[in-house]
Amino acid sequence: MREWFAGARTALPIGEAWLLSDHPAMRTMDERGLPITGADDPNEWFPVLVKVLHAKSDLSVQVHPDDHLVAQRGDRGKTEGWLILTAEEGARICYGHHYEDGEEMRRAIAEDRLQEGLRYVPVRAGEYYPVPPGTVHALGAGVVALEVQQSSDLTYRLYDYGRLENGKPRALHVAEGIAVVSFPQRVNEGRAGALDALVDVFEHPVAGALLYDRQPYFVFATLEVHGEWHNVAHTCVRSLVVVVLFGDVRMDAVANNGRLFRTWLLAPGEQVRLVGDGMVALIGVPR
Repeated sequence: MREWFAGARTALPIGEAWLLSDHPAMRTMDERGLPITGADDPNEWFPVLVKVLHAKSDLSVQVHPDDHLVAQRGDRGKTEGWLILTAEEGARICYGHHYEDGEEMRRAIAEDRLQEGLRYVPVRAGEYYPVPPGTVHALGAGVVALEVQQSSDLTYRLYDYGRLENGKPRALHVAEGIAVVSFPQRVNEGRAGALDALVDVFEHPVAGALLYDRQPYFVFATLEVHGEWHNVAHTCVRSLVVVVLFGDVRMDAVANNGRLFRTWLLAPGEQVRLVGDGMVALIGVPR
């Protein structure tokens, strides 16, 4: 992470980097030093948060609530998705569970055997995993992922392997978490969608693009760039976010020097001209 983000100013381990955020917990700045904008209502923050996750060890087992369940908390629910960028041999994620109800899960947590009923799946680069609210999930060691999510910082931790923070176990949120877990839990395998599904998002097929997810909160695709690519951030999307995933890709021929995870936020109708050789993520924010 320090190699990718030279501006990191901490001696502590870095597990995630927020590429684009308007959440009150941490607002990213543009090249002018100004916070991002784009919310129609000035009292609301930008609805999508984009981050990079690097799991050197297994991350804690978590679950997120939906919008309805957190309206009184002054935050949003968290629908999210992971694109696996790299995965070491044998890497896996926790993706769902096999418990019948909350009482069974509560007993398993109290007896320190929650993992017995968790669903683990091996992962590899290029796979996408949608993580809707209520899904029990955790990235495993050796995985780097791009996460696209609703702009929310609300997470309930169900299990943390007994790790210590400042000499004490990190707080768990068992009651809150079980209250939002889906029972029974049905999850999809990692998947990618069809090219023609992009027509409704960008108004015409996008050559070289692959759609991964379509949610009320975001549409997520990847695009291979070889040479030059032109398009328009159409008015059918509220904003378009472009993130460099691999290679050297520049916007309007502005030098990027191979910088990974360079991020641009484009307004509806704004011209998009990508130049270089690599892959970018396209994240459309629906109106």
